[in-house]
This record gives sequence, C-alpha cells and structure tokens, in this order.
Amino acid sequence: MRPGRFCVAILALVLLAAVAPPGFGAADGIVWTEVELLFMEKHPVIRVGIDPGFVPFEFIDENGEYKGISADYIALISEKTGLKFEVVGGLTWPEAYDLALNGGIDVLPAVGKTSEREQRFLFSEPYYYYKRVIVTRDTDTISGIGDLAGQAVAVQRNSSHHSYLLSFQHINLSLYDSVEAALTAVATGEERAFVGNLATTNYLIRSNGLTNLRFVAFEAEKHHSLHFAVRKDWPELVSIINKALASIDESEKLAISNRWVALEADVNYGPILRVVLGVGAAVAAVLIVSFFWIARLRREIRRRKEIQADLEKAKREAEEANAFKSKFLARMSHEIRTPLSAITGMSYLLKKTETTLTQRMYIDRIMQAASIMLSIINDILDFSKIEAGKVQIETASFSMDQLIQDVVNIVSYRINEQKIGFRLSKDPDVPNWFFGDAKRIEQILLNVLSNAVKFTQEGEVSLDIRLIAKESDTYHISFTVRDTGIGMTEEQIEKLFKPFEQGDSSITRRFGGSGLGLAIVKSFVDMMGGEIKVFSTSGEGTTVIVSLALPVDREKEDVYKKALSARQFRELRALVLEKTGANMNLIESYLCSFGMQCELTSSETSAVSILEAAERTFARPFDLLIVDYETPSKGGFQFVDALRRSGKIIKMPKIMMLLPMMREDLFNQLAEHGIDMGIGKPIIPSILLNAVLDLFNLKAVSGCSRRAEKGEKEPAKLEKPRTVLLAEDNKTNQLVAKSLLEQVGAGTIIAGDGEEAVKLYQENRDVIDLILMDLHMPVMDGYEAAEKIREISPDVPIVAMTADVVLGVRDKCERYGMYHYISKPFHPERFVETVKEILLQSGHEKAGGSVLDRGMGLRNMGGNEELYRKVLGEYLGENRETPDRLEEAVRAGRYADAAHIVHKIASSSGSIGASALHETAAALYTALKNGKGDDILPLKDRFVTLLRKLLKELETSERLAE
Repeated sequence: MRPGRFCVAILALVLLAAVAPPGFGAADGIVWTEVELLFMEKHPVIRVGIDPGFVPFEFIDENGEYKGISADYIALISEKTGLKFEVVGGLTWPEAYDLALNGGIDVLPAVGKTSEREQRFLFSEPYYYYKRVIVTRDTDTISGIGDLAGQAVAVQRNSSHHSYLLSFQHINLSLYDSVEAALTAVATGEERAFVGNLATTNYLIRSNGLTNLRFVAFEAEKHHSLHFAVRKDWPELVSIINKALASIDESEKLAISNRWVALEADVNYGPILRVVLGVGAAVAAVLIVSFFWIARLRREIRRRKEIQADLEKAKREAEEANAFKSKFLARMSHEIRTPLSAITGMSYLLKKTETTLTQRMYIDRIMQAASIMLSIINDILDFSKIEAGKVQIETASFSMDQLIQDVVNIVSYRINEQKIGFRLSKDPDVPNWFFGDAKRIEQILLNVLSNAVKFTQEGEVSLDIRLIAKESDTYHISFTVRDTGIGMTEEQIEKLFKPFEQGDSSITRRFGGSGLGLAIVKSFVDMMGGEIKVFSTSGEGTTVIVSLALPVDREKEDVYKKALSARQFRELRALVLEKTGANMNLIESYLCSFGMQCELTSSETSAVSILEAAERTFARPFDLLIVDYETPSKGGFQFVDALRRSGKIIKMPKIMMLLPMMREDLFNQLAEHGIDMGIGKPIIPSILLNAVLDLFNLKAVSGCSRRAEKGEKEPAKLEKPRTVLLAEDNKTNQLVAKSLLEQVGAGTIIAGDGEEAVKLYQENRDVIDLILMDLHMPVMDGYEAAEKIREISPDVPIVAMTADVVLGVRDKCERYGMYHYISKPFHPERFVETVKEILLQSGHEKAGGSVLDRGMGLRNMGGNEELYRKVLGEYLGENRETPDRLEEAVRAGRYADAAHIVHKIASSSGSIGASALHETAAALYTALKNGKGDDILPLKDRFVTLLRKLLKELETSERLAE
C-alpha cells in the first residue's frame, strides 16, 4: 500500500471512531446502550444499604471499612462501570431494609430473592450461592426441618430465612437484629435452634469461639443465591449490574470466594466420633443376636406373603362382586322400567279418552304409583353411582326461578293431596342466573321438600331462599325448608343421612320410601362444597337448611337486571289485595324490587274504597290490581265482577289474579270475568315479572316462562305426514308408542327385533324419516342394528329408547350412531314433543332449510330477544375461524386439539337452536376422543358444512339488522 493511501485509511478510522454512537463500547468489552450510559451519567453515586453483621458476605470491620464477598463484587462493578457505590452507614439491617422500602436507599447488595421481596424490588442475576442450615447445640437431637414443628426458632429479622420460615405455620419465630446475637442465644441455651446460611454461621462460630454448636444440613439438593436488590423504578441499574457481573471471569470469582470462605479447617469432629463409637457398640450387640432375629424375620416374611395372597384374592372377589352388582342394577333397571313405561303410557292414553271423574282419579293414582316406583329406582341407581365414585357435578347456566318453579310444580300435587299450606319466599337480592348443576340442585330440593310434605299432616311447609354472603361473583345461598310435621328426636337425626335408614321402622311402614333420598342429598351437597343442617323437635316440626356457593352468570343476570331497572316500571302503580300477611309482604318486596309503587290491603271493602277514591284525591289512579282468588269472601271472580259493575271507579286498572295450587280449571274462567292475567301460587319472581311485562306490552325477560292461562295445549300435528320405524319387542310398548305418534300425524312401521328393523329400513329407506330403537331386543340388539343402518344411511335420525340409565349407556349409543336418547319410562307428552322436534329438524335439513331454528333458540333464552341477539353476535365473532382451525387440526392428526375445538362449540350450538350442528358436534367429539379415523372425516366434513352455513346465515341477518 502506498503511504498516501495508508494515511487516508488511518484518518478514516479515526473519524469513524470519533463519530461512533456513544455507549456502544466500554472497558472490559462491555457494550452499553444509550439508555444505560445516560443513566450512569445522571446517577454517578449509588446509595447502598448493608447488613453490618452479615459476615462473610458484608460487614463493617474494626476500622469502620465495608468488607466481605459483596463488598469485593461492588468494587469490581464500580471499576467496570465508573459508578461510585456509597454505603449509608450507622444502620442496622432492619433499618437499612426499611429505608430501602421507602426509597432512601438505592441498592441492597446481599439479598436472597423471595416472592414477597419481588413485589418491592427489582433483582439482578445471582452472583453467589450458599446453603441454608439449622444450627443447634451439639447435644441436641434435631435432625431436620420437621423436628422444628412447635419449637421457637431464632432467625435474623427481614432476612430471606425469615421469609422462608413464615411458610411453616407450626414453627414459632424468635427475631434477632443480627446473626451473631441469634447464634449466641443458641450457644447459651436461650434458643434451641437457629436457621441461616452456612457461610455466615461458620464464620461467626469460628470468630467467636462458639465450640458447642453444630450444623444440620437440609434441602441438600437446593442452593440459595445472593442478588442485588434495586429500587423498582431503576430497571436500567439492574441491566448495568448484570452486564458488569457477566464480565467478571471465573478466576476473579474464585479468588473472592477463597478469601472469605474456608470451611474445611474448622469442622468439629467430636459429635461424629461419638456417633461412630455408639454405632460400633450397637453393631457388636446386633451381631450377637443376629442369627436369632434372622430366623424370626424369615417366619414373618412367609406369614406376610400369605396375608398378601389373601388380600389379593379378596380384592379380586370384591371387584367381581362390584361388576356383578353393576350388571344386576342395569338388568333390574331395564326389567322394571320396561313395564313401567307401558303403565304410564297406557294410563296417559286412557286419560285422553272419555272417562268419569272417578275413573280419572283412579288413573291419576296409577300414574302416581308408577312415579313413586320410578323415584325409588332412581334413588337406588344414584346411590350406586355415588358409591362407585362415578357421579360428576356439571356446570351450566341455569335460572334459579325456573328451577324453583319446576320443583314446586312437582311437589304441588302432594301438597294439595295432604291439604296443607305451602309458602315460598325468595330474597330479592338473590340473582336469577347462576352457573351450577341445576339437575342436582333440583334433586336436593325435591328430596327435602318431599320429605317435609310427607311427614306433615297439618299446618304448612315453607321454602325460603336467602342470600347469606357474597364474594365477588360467588353468592352463598341458603335454601331453608320448614315444616310443622311430626319432627324428630336427636337419635333419629343422627340416622337421617345413613343409607337405607329412616327415623324408625314404623315410619318406614307408615310413610314408605327407600331411605336413600337424604343420603343422596348429603352426597350431592358435599360434592358441591355446600353444607346441610337439620334442626328438629319431636311433635313440632323440622327445619332443613342447605347452603351452596354458586357463581352468578353475569352476562344473563345483567340483562335480567336491566329489565328490572327499566324506567317504565317507575310509572306503574299497583294495589294488592291479599289476606295473608306473609304473602302480602312477599309480593310487596318483589314489586318494589321491580321499581314499582304499590299499596297493600287485606280487606276487599278497603280495596274498593281505595280504587274509587284514587282519581278524586291527589293520588294517581292505579295501573294494576293484584287480587288473591281466596281473599274476597265470595271468591275472586265475584269480587272482580262487582268491580266491573261499579260506576265509581274512574279508571279500571289491569287485573291480575293469584290462583291456588292445583286449580288449573280456574285459568279457563279468567276471560269470562274480564281478568287480564292469572298466575298460580306460590309466587315466583320471574313469573310475576313476566306477567306484569305481558300485561303492559313490555318486553319479557329471560328467566322462566309464565304459566299458561288455559293449561298446556296438546302438541300440534306435523304439517306433512311422516313415517317412523319403531324397533321394539314389547307389544304393549309398541301400542303405546304407535298411539302417541299418531297424535302428531306420524305413521309407524313396527319391527319386533333389530334384524327385522335393518331389513325394514332397507326396504323403506325412502319414506322413513326417523327410527326409534330399543336397545335390548332378541335376535339382534339395538346397538348392532343401529351400526348396520348407519352403514346404509349416515343421516337418518336414530333415537335410542332404553330402560338402562347406568353410566356410559349414552356414550355407547353415540358410538353406534344414535345421537338422540329417550329413557324409559318416558313422559308421554315429552316423548311426543321430542319426536316432533327431531322430525321437524330432520325435515329442515332434507329441504335444505336454515341450520338455525330461531324459535328454539329464543325459547332457550327465556323469550329474551335482546339477549338472543347478543348471544348470536358473540357466537359469530368467536367462530369465524373455527372451520379452518378444525380442518387444520384434523389434517395434522392433532385429534386432542380438534376435540377441544368441537367440544367448545357443541353446547353453545344447542343453546342458540342449531340442533343439527349440536348433534354432529357431539358425534364428532366422541369419534375424535376415541380416535376412530373412519368416522372422523365424514363427521368433520358434515360439521364444517353446517357450521359454515350457520355462520353465513348469522352474517346475513347481521347485515339486514344494520
């Protein structure tokens, strides 16, 4: 290279160095960022807080200088960064720690990291490791941390060992400001043990000549570390310290460690020698008697092997007995439920014919007896599942008011039969929508209420729902059932929750029952983390309190509350005529919670006077009159007729009548007397609210549907004829099912066994719209028949009809392609509705109609259109990418991920009214979980097709709404 060019190159390098960004190079090869350089320039002096007695890590020596392992590391960091670390002197460790918490100190250089400290400081990388030890006198027998339970243990205040020991609740702490003072207390016998790090304790023991102390190592595999703790608002300093620590080489670290830690020269072998001598003497003694004990041991081993063999044999026998019990229960269930199905079905059909009042009474008794027998079977099966640990508590959204209404509807017949009173009250502060297992809660309340009614011959039974406490979105609810029945003694209460036992044998004979109901209730309450209490006095009555903690469904509850807080309620004024003070107060609390103004009276004369005077005083006329049917002396209808004839009432309010339990006949007479609305007692908040909303043409809220004024109508017939293939070997059940199907206009092809069902389907597949398949039939059972039919047609709906209700039957049905399920004995009206819905849905699919049944979805949302639109919007937003994600997961063979995707969408699809998609999702989920490759691809294609179609429908309706 020529001299000229060489000079130019040198000059270029000089210029490049001159214009290079500051902070990208430094001593020892450390690369600083601009932020770090700016920090060091702004904060050249760092205030340091130390423990003056934390030897050998940090301490102040006799000359007043800061020394120790941490001091040496700080010196190196200062050299590499140019920062000056200034020790704030004259402080004890607790004082230094408190000052650091308040921002008066910037860095604590020798600190162990704990979760509690991480909330207050930023921590550097660890720069030194040590072990934690227990220090005791050499005559003590402590051998580990477990021996310290119930003992007072010395520890330095605010040290990491202090934080560590706080997690042991059974260890009492004696706090000292210095390690030296704590060790001295152990050496003098004031304290039994001290917990600290090995290096510090060893250094101080040697320095102070504490020769009667020993170390007990624990957590042998665990090392503890020292860090720099930096104030929370200085992350730049943590980065600077970490870079400086990383630049310290191993030779420098070893030199620091050797300077301060030398444990091997001062180990006390005295205790070890004493142990060795003791062990030697023990070994000698053992050798003398060893042959004797070896012989004894061999005999013991032989005996234990025999016991083990006996235990294994007993275990096998118990497993075989349990398997036999399960099979027996399944068979018993099927054998009893099959004739019960015939009894209930034929009774229902008989009731539809022209019968006398006496005959209808006999029919009702037959159906009631069948229902009682079914409840006993269910109790036995439930108890068997609980015993086997196979009962699972489900979690789903449910309406509390709907649940209460269902319970009351079931027990109302028995209450009316007993001719006793019934009172229901619900705290207005209790929400309506919760997450939980509604079926199990209903079962709990039914059992408790049924018992109360059964043992009450006169007086009344009450159900009171109250809010006990609230934790965020979890509400602690109490369900209190009181009765004025025969009561119980303490001895009887003790037996109450034991299976197959009641108060005594006379009660069993007098009142009947399996003696399992309350045992099942107790198990369910325990599974839900609740509590059940019983208080009773013989001859006076019983109180049962069930307490449950239930999470509120905030989304649906907010919609419900929004309806309650609507402004239109504030303009409504109601007058209540009710004879019972308790019911009067209850109605008032409900109406006030809706935001309505109301006045109360128990006198019909007073009610008339109030209505006549309303417009003539300063008060506005009433918008609503609520009349209890039984309050006026001549009956509610005659009272209303008299009001209508009165010429003194300027503005007649809307009239709502409260009708007694089990008086469905009165609903038919409401229109004749000009009554706008009737609801049955007991009064349930959602029913009352929806009735008010309907009266004033306001939007109904979700919750529970209002009881129909004229009872339930018979199911309407199908628009066009349908054909059902019925596979059933029982002649009576064939007749019942055929007669019920005729009510909706469906024709029937009957097969007596599974083989005949397959043959008939092959011959009539073009006209068969649905298959009802009994599972237990001769020649070929329902499972095999369904499997063969699925080979012919993957789409025809197959409904499993079975008396088997043991665990796993429903899953097995789905594996064989039966995605609908009806258990025997079936409720006739429910059977008809189920079949009709499946036929209608099947018809939509064949006609290429909509995937979404908006009517069904709206019913599932309690008729709340606003909530339904919101749910559909969220469903659309959540699932736009679901088809692509599912196809990718199946293509890659990630069946577990695919099952998770399908499971998430299955229940929500059913809720919004997409039944076909819900059923396909259930079948696909089962196939994915079982890894059945042959079923996965066709089910996946069907699922994706239906979901894409549904999403397109939702997008279209969304655009139209805009």
